[in-house]
Amino acid sequence: MMRVLGIILICTAAGGSGMLYAASLNREYEKLLGFIRLIRFIGTRIECFSQPLMTVYADFSDPALDSCGFTGALREDGFTTALCRCRDELCLDDAVFGILSEFGDGLGKSFSDDQVKHCARYADMLSERASELEKTLPGRKKTAVAVSASLAVMAAVILL
Repeated sequence: MMRVLGIILICTAAGGSGMLYAASLNREYEKLLGFIRLIRFIGTRIECFSQPLMTVYADFSDPALDSCGFTGALREDGFTTALCRCRDELCLDDAVFGILSEFGDGLGKSFSDDQVKHCARYADMLSERASELEKTLPGRKKTAVAVSASLAVMAAVILL
């Protein structure tokens, strides 16, 4: 009886870990889209209203970036500091983090026309990454669930 319960527990844990990983892939994609919305919002506010960055940050909200605490940190500390402070919670890959770091480094360091171009360039770069991720996301999620389920079955067979 204990052996059967152990097998059920292992199978549940292995299957659940695959599903959790698939959900984390979705969250990563949603956060990437949130950053694209933020950068476009910044560009629009600079172009149309010539607002200071801290005012722009105060007006922005996005559920994906709110949930990890990034928008709160953004309002307090600015883009680059918030990005570094929330790196672990954002769960972004190194390439996307590098693009965002470069964006933050150039933000607020030129005239408004150049800032608008800066925002457009980085929003386009992140949009390309998002479309690549969107294409591979279903396959990656299926693979994660399939591998964890296979490991669960393998563990069950070994324990029987």
